[in-house]
Amino acid sequence: MGNDSISRRDLFSGLRGQAAPLRPPFALPEAVFIDKCTGCGDCVGSCPKNILVRGRGGCPQVDFAKGGCDFCGRCADICKTGAFMATREANKAWPVRAVVGAGCLEHRGISCRACDAWCEERAIRFRPALHGRTDILLDSEICTGCGACVARCPQDAIQIARAKRPEPQTTPQTTPEKTEEVA
Repeated sequence: MGNDSISRRDLFSGLRGQAAPLRPPFALPEAVFIDKCTGCGDCVGSCPKNILVRGRGGCPQVDFAKGGCDFCGRCADICKTGAFMATREANKAWPVRAVVGAGCLEHRGISCRACDAWCEERAIRFRPALHGRTDILLDSEICTGCGACVARCPQDAIQIARAKRPEPQTTPQTTPEKTEEVA
């Protein structure tokens, strides 16, 4: 194992219901990443957005409270251990997407739209609804999971969640993508 300070218990904590931390974009799957990552911190220091922090065992994880990721790839480029994918596409950086929770001001008829202003992909849209409220439309096909909307939300109503595979459809209708919260 690349980093002796990470126990098997920590590695498999996801099996006990704890979600694995969100690793930098383009990281290999968790078990492989943990095996290859030495916790040197080179990727953390290379991040121009300063959203990477050292987590358990020194391995990097993303902290969206500091801002969003621009998928520059510097974290992957500087890694000498091969813990990142060799080829990189921003829309495939990681299987996570934004999820807007019930605490959103728009749900209470208060206009905010801070998330919309920071979403470069335009994955977040608003549709007028009855009684002065607004329906929030989040297109998970467009959302890159960059997290720029998370830090800007004054209510902490936006989370980044792992996208699960949609269940097989028995009818031609589509259903929203299922998600689970990321630590």
